[in-house]
Amino acid sequence: TDGILLAEVRKDRDLLEYDTLIIDEAHERSLNIDFLLGYCHQLLSRRPDLKLIVTSATIDPARFSRHFGDAPVIEVSGRTYPVEVRYRPPAEASVGERDESMQQAIVDAIDELSLDGRGDILVFLSGEREIRETAETLRKHRLLDSEVIPLYARLSPRDQARVFAASGRRHIVLSTNVAETSLTVPGIRYVIDSGFARISRYSARSKIQRLPIERISQASAEQRTGRCGRVAAGISIRLYDEEDLTARAAY
Repeated sequence: TDGILLAEVRKDRDLLEYDTLIIDEAHERSLNIDFLLGYCHQLLSRRPDLKLIVTSATIDPARFSRHFGDAPVIEVSGRTYPVEVRYRPPAEASVGERDESMQQAIVDAIDELSLDGRGDILVFLSGEREIRETAETLRKHRLLDSEVIPLYARLSPRDQARVFAASGRRHIVLSTNVAETSLTVPGIRYVIDSGFARISRYSARSKIQRLPIERISQASAEQRTGRCGRVAAGISIRLYDEEDLTARAAY
């Protein structure tokens, strides 16, 4: 992981115990990832024998290749099914997932997908509090033949394992972006994307790491959409409009 690699750099500036490094999910652009990419760029001049592999489903490979001295680009295409993208912004401008308008938009999106057919639904939210509130909203909505499953880092391993257990009912998984990059939830046919996430940011002035809720990038939106094209043709509902997406950062 990036944290382990940073710890290794402190012990061994030239990473002499390693012959190959893999920097995964480079599109996330966290402070750790950006620092490691810059550090490895300098390290390669001292260690020409070191192999560096940078991977991501959504980065601009040409730019990364140029940055690392025209490094070769290897594309690995997996099998994906077509995904229809629908834009369903809330009726009123929303500043967060806990707004009444956004909660209603999530309920309406689930109702719309329920009419399309059976299949599990993955709802992307920014954090535990937002997940708990949405779960309560859906409980009051009384969904038929569906099971709401929260998924976030602080859950016990037993509770997290519920996403893998078949129940005979439709799973509606309410997840943070752990389901975007760190964990593949099986059986997902539909995705609902709130457009928000907690993004790791470092403040140089206060010297602290923060996790503010921000609008996700275009790359993250594509990554989330791709979660529903793995088992069959799917539908991704984005709870924002296309102009909003175009105005967001690319990565």
